[in-house]
Amino acid sequence: MNRRWMILGGTGLGVAAGWGIWSWFSRNRGRDANPPAPEPAPAQPTPAPTPAPAKPEVTTAGPPKSSIREGLIKDPAVRESPEAAVARGTGLVWRKPQLAEVVTPDKWLAVRPLNEPGFAARAGSGVDITDAVFRAVVGERELASGPVVFAIRGAVSDRASNPYASGHRLTIVAPDHLNFCCTIGVWDPETKQLSTYAASTVPNRTAIVSSALGVQAANMLLPGVFNYVPGSHSNYKKYGFPFSIIGALRQNGPSGGAGSLKVLRATTPQGMQGASVSTTTDDNIHCAETPLLEPYDRFSSEGCLVVAGRYTPQEGHTGPWARFLKDGKFKGRSKVTVILANSTQLPVV
Repeated sequence: MNRRWMILGGTGLGVAAGWGIWSWFSRNRGRDANPPAPEPAPAQPTPAPTPAPAKPEVTTAGPPKSSIREGLIKDPAVRESPEAAVARGTGLVWRKPQLAEVVTPDKWLAVRPLNEPGFAARAGSGVDITDAVFRAVVGERELASGPVVFAIRGAVSDRASNPYASGHRLTIVAPDHLNFCCTIGVWDPETKQLSTYAASTVPNRTAIVSSALGVQAANMLLPGVFNYVPGSHSNYKKYGFPFSIIGALRQNGPSGGAGSLKVLRATTPQGMQGASVSTTTDDNIHCAETPLLEPYDRFSSEGCLVVAGRYTPQEGHTGPWARFLKDGKFKGRSKVTVILANSTQLPVV
């Protein structure tokens, strides 16, 4: 009995020992087959992305906002001496570079005022412009329907513009090809009212000098009564101003016009005295300040009749020019009668 229990006990102990050994072996074998994962390395900071090289700035050169040159006298009724104009300059290059070589300051200063036909002799005298005066000038000529434009060469008001009235008094002056020495206005034959604006009806000094030296053509329209047509004036794209002056009056256009008219052309750089008679088809009526305004000049004209003021697409019509367009009522009209007279043709008071 005891022997049997001893055998059973020994057998049990052997089994237990074998189980323990097998369990220990299995646990260690598992640890060797699946070693623990290594601890992750500390995270490295993510480098900032390299910025793409900046694109060079591209500046789009648009048209200047205004065609006016800085430093000009703002009030067209104020007169400036030629010497002051040269000293003033504008600090900018010539719009037409070819003129810089020929229109030197001494030649520009040497231009003489337009004393013929009698402007100097009658300078300071007054002339009244009224409905009756212009009816006498046009005589029996048929007028285009609507307000009439008149231009008086060598006569000025003491104001840049005068609103509609039955008449206005002007003072005779000799056009000096620098200041606004003329008057352009609107006459309404129906109401017998007139308005006036500072203007010029002669070429500027740059045009006279350069024309006489063969660089460009310039002229001065002779007095008369003509029919102009509404339209735009010039295209200044090649000078950096991609626009035309809208609302102008053209000597000739697709719908007609005055045809070829007689003009005087300068034969010496000193002025229009002794000029030769010629013809032109391009003497329009437009604002005085344009992209072709050169350094010393106050108005831009190679022969056109110009009203003080300017036009740009950004600013629209400004100055006396804007009021002239309003009074003239040119929009939608097929033709406009234009009267050009010397102040010395009118009755002196």
